[in-house]
Amino acid sequence: MKIGIIGCGIIAVNAHIPAYQKLGHEVVALADTVPGRAAKFAAQFGIACAYEAYHALLAREDIDAVSVCVPTFLHEQVAVDVLEAGKHLYLEKPPALDEAGICHVVETAQRMGKILFVGSNSLYQPRFQIARRMVCEGKLGEVYAVRLNRAQKRDIPNGWMKWKQYTRGFAITEGVTHNLDQTLYLLGDVEPESVTCLTYNKFADYPPLSYGYPMDAAESHTWDGLPKETEDGVFALIRLKNGCGLLIDSFRACNAEECYHLKLMGTAGGLKIDMRPESGKKPLGLTYYHEPQRGVMAETQLDYPVGTMSHLDAIGHFMDCVKLGIPTESNGKRAILIMRIIDAMFASAEQNGRQILLSSVD
Repeated sequence: MKIGIIGCGIIAVNAHIPAYQKLGHEVVALADTVPGRAAKFAAQFGIACAYEAYHALLAREDIDAVSVCVPTFLHEQVAVDVLEAGKHLYLEKPPALDEAGICHVVETAQRMGKILFVGSNSLYQPRFQIARRMVCEGKLGEVYAVRLNRAQKRDIPNGWMKWKQYTRGFAITEGVTHNLDQTLYLLGDVEPESVTCLTYNKFADYPPLSYGYPMDAAESHTWDGLPKETEDGVFALIRLKNGCGLLIDSFRACNAEECYHLKLMGTAGGLKIDMRPESGKKPLGLTYYHEPQRGVMAETQLDYPVGTMSHLDAIGHFMDCVKLGIPTESNGKRAILIMRIIDAMFASAEQNGRQILLSSVD
């Protein structure tokens, strides 16, 4: 397959380009509006063509599929342009700024008859596939409560993700969207019923220990002195229509022990998934809590193959779907549910935590 990539930021350079090439597909063109950026990485990875206008990339008839790796506020328009150009699409997460945006993308994919994969890069890794199978096989019984617990040090790089106009939110849009994707996938895409949310921005002026992203510094992009508007912490309670409650406490800057776990509690067992990125060296924690005999609780560390490269499994799945002409499990329906929850989280936070009731997906 011949691939084009729009947006040559850190996720394209560190994940998409290497993954496509490792899988044997040919990345034939890059596009990025920053002068010289696409050309620089095209030379680095042995890619033939580089553009500063992505429409020139989309005009090529030899490109089968495109990865969109641009900042969040550009996702909807660029994704629609890719699909209307007749290309299959890998759309990075977060999928759009709101529910209306991702609905527009999904409708375009359906109208054009193209494969849409909305960036669920972690779902196809072995640890999540094992977790999904355990839920489906009833190893946890009825999953009635899920908790996402994340705490990080106060080191948020300056950059576009701290501006509302570019990303809408930081802890929510750039973080919780991924966790909602994982949770809904494990539970079978249950629809949400209500959302209550509080957000915090307590460390907006705290000086970061690192200067943005390395490529920003190299290209002399500076964010010093610009307002850091987006939230760095969120508390939320989401009720799903099957009665399951999802509790989110996700703090990207705080004074607390660092952690990042997703915990599923069921009537027959529980599961704790270590959510840190895989290093490729050894498995992260995947712990099964169960009762092998009545009154005796056991903890079993589950083994699984360690991934070798970020996005490799997801891009492999996407390419298989393109070649076979079959829809993916991340075709945008779940993304609509996610953005419906995200919209409600922002609405609740703006009203000091008032509960927001949600309607069904049409």
